[in-house]
Amino acid sequence: MDFLDRLKEYQEGLPFTPSIIQIGLYKEDGNSVAIRPAPSNINERYMEEGKIYPFSFQMLVHNQSNVFAYDSLNQLTSQLDNLSNGAITSSDGSFNLISMQCTTTPNFVQKTSYGVLWTAIYNAELYIKGGN
Repeated sequence: MDFLDRLKEYQEGLPFTPSIIQIGLYKEDGNSVAIRPAPSNINERYMEEGKIYPFSFQMLVHNQSNVFAYDSLNQLTSQLDNLSNGAITSSDGSFNLISMQCTTTPNFVQKTSYGVLWTAIYNAELYIKGGN
């Protein structure tokens, strides 16, 4: 399934995000935005072996400016919350985006030696076709 790659690509194309979004870890010594996949449960499975796959992920914004980090994460939340189902598409047909919601609004994590770290958590519902 190529959802993480397509999500990263989608966010890198936004006018207010950096051209490179990290996966997993943020840059501790610089300004950065990172996507960190989070655990979730698969609750719905169908006879034809398809399933609704909840893909939870955390966005991390690290910046020298506290206000810039907070504002950037709020812009990301506005962009991602209730994203339409055609906004992110699979390049290999492995998923269909059903919906996306913000489940934990932007909040302060910590002050670092470089700047400040803010985070928010989102959940995308993906339909995974049977056999994938």
